[in-house]
Amino acid sequence: MHNYWTTSPRKSYSWLVNKLLKMKNEVFPLIKLRLQNSETARFWCDNWSPFKALFTHLSGSNSRLVIPLQATVSSLCPNGSWVLPPARNEAQLQLYAYLTIVQLIDNQDYYEWEINDKTYTSFKTGIIYDYLMEQLHDVSWYASVWFSRAIPRRSFHMWLVIQKRLPTRNRLIHWGLQVDPQCLLCNRSPESRDHLFFFCQFSYDLWTLVARRLDLTPIRDWAGTLHQMTSLSISLLQKLLVLLAWQATAYWFWNERNTRLHTNTFRSTDQLFKQIDRQLRNKLQSFRDSNPNRSSLMMQSWFCFG
Repeated sequence: MHNYWTTSPRKSYSWLVNKLLKMKNEVFPLIKLRLQNSETARFWCDNWSPFKALFTHLSGSNSRLVIPLQATVSSLCPNGSWVLPPARNEAQLQLYAYLTIVQLIDNQDYYEWEINDKTYTSFKTGIIYDYLMEQLHDVSWYASVWFSRAIPRRSFHMWLVIQKRLPTRNRLIHWGLQVDPQCLLCNRSPESRDHLFFFCQFSYDLWTLVARRLDLTPIRDWAGTLHQMTSLSISLLQKLLVLLAWQATAYWFWNERNTRLHTNTFRSTDQLFKQIDRQLRNKLQSFRDSNPNRSSLMMQSWFCFG
């Protein structure tokens, strides 16, 4: 591992290798070498002390300490006694004070991940991602998109809708493509995210069919609908049902838009509602094995207003 810390990027190396080498400063604090017999621990370049990189901590004073760059920690402690020159500054005193409590044993040195003062024996992508990325607060709509028992594909699609990532025609035109700006479903207004969800008459009619089944008042504009979904004051089971139906409506409506664009086939709002109804029934039935009572109650809620 110490070769990684001492190797510099070169033109002869691949792009990936050079990229990894350039990340050494970010990676170094995360990989901790635990001293056992210290035979593999390089004094200057390995992360074995609480002072991180000793070359930086001691300001590159290897010449004053008379310790070679390739020296191992064990080579400085023959027969269990530290052989070091007298300390000449505060940084050296701190290091020597730490070495007084280091006890070397016969086991092999080993590495651990140390992230935010917590140790891990294996690499965890999520933890590393959170460490490298800026910590952000959850957005207000988080629980309405990423919730337990959601259908992953539908949740991801709703995330795309909220982030305005769907390739609607107004976005295609913004990218420089020559396309008809009109909505594919109502042909009355330019196609955009806010128009499709749910100002478009076709999408609003479909959402109205679903909302009535949920005893919910449909809202036509996107901002109002999103606020409605994030501020539901109903039971947890009813809320789960509403969110599943909301995401299914958005997904199948967008599916209909793409079907008309690519295959020139058309379905009515009643046909799409049947597709949503079938999907919700299957989803609610899937709860039966783990929680029969939940499945029955949610099925009753879905049918009681139908």
